[in-house]
Amino acid sequence: MNIQKLKGTQDILPEEIGRWRDIEDISRRIFSNYAYREIRTPIIEEAGLFVRSVGKDTDIVKKQMYSFKNQGGRDIALRPEETAPVVRAYLENNLDKTQGFVKLFYMGPMFRSERPQAGRFRQFSQVGIEAIGSYSPYLDAEVIILLDELLKGYGLKNYAFKINSLGCEKDKKKIKDILKKELKYSLNSLCKDCQRRYKTNILRILDCKSSACKKIAKAVSLKGALCKECSDDFILIQKLLDKAKVRYEITPILVRGLDYYTKTIFEVAAEGLGAQDAIAAGGRYDNLVSDLGGDKTGACGFAIGIERVIEVLSKVPKPTLKEKELIFIVTIGDEAYEEGFKILSELRRSGLSADIDYQQKSLKAQMRYANKIGASYVIVLGEDELKSKKVNIKDMKDSSQRSVAIKDLKDAFNKKD
Repeated sequence: MNIQKLKGTQDILPEEIGRWRDIEDISRRIFSNYAYREIRTPIIEEAGLFVRSVGKDTDIVKKQMYSFKNQGGRDIALRPEETAPVVRAYLENNLDKTQGFVKLFYMGPMFRSERPQAGRFRQFSQVGIEAIGSYSPYLDAEVIILLDELLKGYGLKNYAFKINSLGCEKDKKKIKDILKKELKYSLNSLCKDCQRRYKTNILRILDCKSSACKKIAKAVSLKGALCKECSDDFILIQKLLDKAKVRYEITPILVRGLDYYTKTIFEVAAEGLGAQDAIAAGGRYDNLVSDLGGDKTGACGFAIGIERVIEVLSKVPKPTLKEKELIFIVTIGDEAYEEGFKILSELRRSGLSADIDYQQKSLKAQMRYANKIGASYVIVLGEDELKSKKVNIKDMKDSSQRSVAIKDLKDAFNKKD
């Protein structure tokens, strides 16, 4: 009897590995430009981690998670996703106490018992990020802009962003109440899974792949469900994406298959994968850290399916970006912050590694943070700099400074390199 690989798994042979390495190399270079650092967590975790975070009534936990009891009778699971393990590691290793705000990226295998199809396997690989410790909508924008840059870097062209906001917990409850009221008259027309979801987890109805359920869900109006703060944040994020020239479509019925999401959520669909066309997805999860035992804190991230990217790629270009020393932008005031965020995007697009504060820190605290994370250069931007349209670049190694026009910043750093 010949032993063969399990259904839903694959062998990646030497002649195929080049595409995988290109994706990993491009990812690492772009993550470095956005000041994200790598983390690796175990493939196995306590099953309860995913029940508490992903949700006991989600398809992942109820139908797809590989779980078993070890010799000691403990419930163990192969990780079906990586956000919950990263948050667990963040808390267990006291990063919330020692670092507070962190920007992390990961690469590795995940496991779900799904029906294998184009770009979808039972053991599959993801590359993703988690930024933990900030509620700033600017961070949501950064995460989406970063994802867009990654997909372009891989060589993808025919893809589309779908974005939505679920609002805060009060807004999510309001959305659920609207769905309860509007869908009760269509219960018999929903699939059996959605009839169960109506009682256990009604938001999942919006995520159903059945065409009949999709049609019914689209007929429900959720307009006006967001509070003013959540609505204002979502409008600002759209403004920032427009400025960064990220193309997107607002999709009011978009939800994710994980319970921990709040506020901003997004998905990227690509041609060539059939009905299951999502190659990347993510969003904000402001309650997950506290749900797993930490203090309440904001967080945002995404995951990309590598197999799905490879499925739609015709050719991945060779990496051209170089790793650079980190530039940190320190700002004073709201107007300076908006201009600083714009400069940040421009520096990154030119291949430079740059970052900015997302925690509304004071000037001194921003300088301390820049020193703590090992920034090579600091740019201070305040009212005087906005008026003069010039900034001082401080070299953190020798404390020397040079004055540069804001419009010449990219050239100033590139010429130095």
